[in-house]
Amino acid sequence: MSQPWIPQRLALNVFSTFLVIGAYVPFLPIWLEGKGISKVEIGLIFAVSLWAKIPIGLLVSSIADQTGDRKKILVAASFITFAGFCVFPFLNGFWPILVAWAVVGTLLTTLIPLADNLAIIAVKRIQMDYGKVRLWGSVAFILVSILGGYYLELQGDSPAAVLHLLLFGSLLIVISALAVPNLHEAPRKHQKLALFELLRVPTFVVFVCTAAVLQASHAALYGFATLHWKAAGIDKTTIGFLWAEGVVVEIIFLAFSTHLLQRLGTPKLFLLAGTAGILRWLVLGSTTSVPILVLAQVLHALTFAGTLIASIGFISSRVPRDQSATAQGLYDGLAMGFLFGIAMAIAGWTYNDMGAYVFYVMIVFSGAGCVGAIVLQAMLKRRPDRPDPG
Repeated sequence: MSQPWIPQRLALNVFSTFLVIGAYVPFLPIWLEGKGISKVEIGLIFAVSLWAKIPIGLLVSSIADQTGDRKKILVAASFITFAGFCVFPFLNGFWPILVAWAVVGTLLTTLIPLADNLAIIAVKRIQMDYGKVRLWGSVAFILVSILGGYYLELQGDSPAAVLHLLLFGSLLIVISALAVPNLHEAPRKHQKLALFELLRVPTFVVFVCTAAVLQASHAALYGFATLHWKAAGIDKTTIGFLWAEGVVVEIIFLAFSTHLLQRLGTPKLFLLAGTAGILRWLVLGSTTSVPILVLAQVLHALTFAGTLIASIGFISSRVPRDQSATAQGLYDGLAMGFLFGIAMAIAGWTYNDMGAYVFYVMIVFSGAGCVGAIVLQAMLKRRPDRPDPG
């Protein structure tokens, strides 16, 4: 292709997006509390963006497939996200903030499947290594988690300082979106939405459900692991190390993931991720011994990154280009939105009543992922889908 530096420009966009995500996940609650928002209301504000990922994410990705112009949509969503954060300092009260985050938070997380779809096109056109681009998102997340914490301490944990991080990161998102390669695809020839065509393919339905339950199995980890470890007497520094370890092994896995995907294929990698999940949640529900937790956190490379890479591999090799943005949006909306929200609600009820047993509930999700992987493997062997020739 004539456009230079394609992987580097895509990596910059991924890095910028995860800078903002890595800032809002741990730090936005500080700003919300500073605005007088209660903990229950904070939970509702975050939940809204999770549920909205399905309709908004599918709408944005469908437009991308129908027009073929991913970059313009990525740039537009980036500008709206930045403009939204510019309005945040002037917001007060639960309802205005809820509405604002429903737009900004949902569009922010929609940037990920849009960027992933551009990466999928690059994988097809120039055989780009997706894992080596996506790992920069993990690098950004861990950097802002550490350096952002130091910055907030220097600012005296000022709620306004949280918005400084978000504004800087979202401005960088806009700049990087303008710099991404214009990997334009031909508009769809069919008037029917790509979503309806995808849902008529049995292997795709099994694939996206399997990927979703495997990612949703992380709900108890993200929602309650820190509280569980803290209640067990583990200090904050060690807890921070355990989280950082998970991201580091994820980065290492992504750097070498292409070879593993080529060797195993999507169904076997899903099965490996599900098996690793069963073992991981069994350990986390059974012990709070730090040395054992250190060993268990290594499995994050398979449970999270393994599922991600297997999913990208399936979409890039088996979904036509004019349906790929919708496929990516549906995967992200189900895995990190709708089903994840259900799993998080179940985890909340379970943790409140039974504590550490919440991790055993996540074994059900990982086990369902294993079953889905076996079914997908059988379906592909019996009647393999024709890969996209483009």
